[in-house]
Amino acid sequence: MKIKGLLLKDVYELWAQSKVLLILIAVYLLVPALTGGNAMLGSVALLLLAMLPASALGYDERCKWERYARAMPVRRRDLVVSKFLLGAIAVACGAAVQALAAFFTGHTELLAMLPVTALTALVYLALSLPLLFKFGLEKGRIFFLLLTAAFVVFGGVLLGWLGLSA
Repeated sequence: MKIKGLLLKDVYELWAQSKVLLILIAVYLLVPALTGGNAMLGSVALLLLAMLPASALGYDERCKWERYARAMPVRRRDLVVSKFLLGAIAVACGAAVQALAAFFTGHTELLAMLPVTALTALVYLALSLPLLFKFGLEKGRIFFLLLTAAFVVFGGVLLGWLGLSA
């Protein structure tokens, strides 16, 4: 029940603070399927969705949420699990939207690429969140940016090697 409340807090916070980012993600999810354009845009959308917990952490740090959470009956483990779930649910929802759009428009290259990009986004989430929890968003920003650059390069090379890039 605590984790559900923490997830709702993050969703409400992201909705209030990041409407432009969420609209951008929706565009990246739907444009490749609807136009038959570059399938890599869907990969960008899933990576942006995997970054949502980092945005939520930034908002939490800015309003000193960590201090408030320690006064509540919430364990640190619950805070960590809620951020991981937020990212995993966001990536799963994004993958589902992209799969439905690709299915209804008949763009099979998006469907072939989707498992690889979704798994890459989840691995990115599993590697980036511990860095952000360990160092905080401000101190961990350089590690976060290096990890993001490595995943973009690795993802492009992997998709090109698999012959799935469009």
